[in-house]
Amino acid sequence: MIRSFFYFSSCENFSFIDAATFSVFTRTIIRNEVDFGFFERYIDVYRVFVLGMQNDVAKKKILFLEDEQELLDTVGQVLNENGYEVTGMSTAEEALQRLQKLSPDLILADIKLPGIDGFDFYKAVRRIAHCKDTPFVYLTAFNDLQAAITAKEEGAAEYITKPFDFEYLVFRLKSIVPVS
Repeated sequence: MIRSFFYFSSCENFSFIDAATFSVFTRTIIRNEVDFGFFERYIDVYRVFVLGMQNDVAKKKILFLEDEQELLDTVGQVLNENGYEVTGMSTAEEALQRLQKLSPDLILADIKLPGIDGFDFYKAVRRIAHCKDTPFVYLTAFNDLQAAITAKEEGAAEYITKPFDFEYLVFRLKSIVPVS
């Protein structure tokens, strides 16, 4: 979808421009016909114009609870690249506090965590009114058939064991919470 007007976030002299004006503005920047200070403001406009067009549809929000920082970062990046907005947390206590203000579209959580484990975290999440129906996916190295069955019986949308394939993870999450 193409927007008809675009907001200049940092330029004091403008409030809105249309796509044709932005095109002329871009060609001017490319030919280096403006001073560097104005170029810095152009970057802000670019972020609103181009990146904003990519975000016309609100991204689905995922709360990801994982105590291994490298995996938290990697999975977060993969999910961001696939259209999700990821909020990463490393402890269940921290995640429960964040859930008081955040309403994710999906919760992705490990089971073996310091402090409150993933199973108790799931139960605590279900006691939060605005999260009681939020799809919950376990992503865990706890490869136990009975635990997986129990998790699904209690209402988890999915139980994915580590190691896992990123493509499979994204496929499963998109089947639970599709991105637009």
